[in-house]
Amino acid sequence: MKTKILTFLAVSTLAFFSACSDDSGSKSIAEICANGLSEDCLVGNWTLKSISQISNKNVITDFSSSKGGKMEFREDGIYHYARSSYGDCPDPDEGHWTVEGQTLTFKEDRKGDCIEFGKKYSVTPTIEVNGDTITMYLNKVIFQQNESDGMFTGNDTEVFVRTE
Repeated sequence: MKTKILTFLAVSTLAFFSACSDDSGSKSIAEICANGLSEDCLVGNWTLKSISQISNKNVITDFSSSKGGKMEFREDGIYHYARSSYGDCPDPDEGHWTVEGQTLTFKEDRKGDCIEFGKKYSVTPTIEVNGDTITMYLNKVIFQQNESDGMFTGNDTEVFVRTE
């Protein structure tokens, strides 16, 4: 009888822990990002695809053929952005990023050429998943600001594609 009770307790405990376990490790990045903005979706590498108009997604500047800038979101809350050859901001940007609800905030920690040192930029990005392709619209131009090209308008967005 004692063996049956111990066996029952062992099986019950295993069943309890397997029911409560988190299976998010088995989800693909596309599945994670399909739920919208999250730290798990952002961590990794992204490439700047274009600057487009928010309202109708018309491409203003296409970076896909000129190797757009590279964005890395690290698990430790650090971002690193190395620009493409486009524009006049050759130095990489680096700082901290956080996600609160649907808001992504960048804070530049290193003096760069285009992003103001110490300034915070908050955006509410839109994330779209089409098969394995994950696209993020920042709904603002932050990393490719260039006064001579007029990329400060409120209707422009930087478009990033997840590369891993």
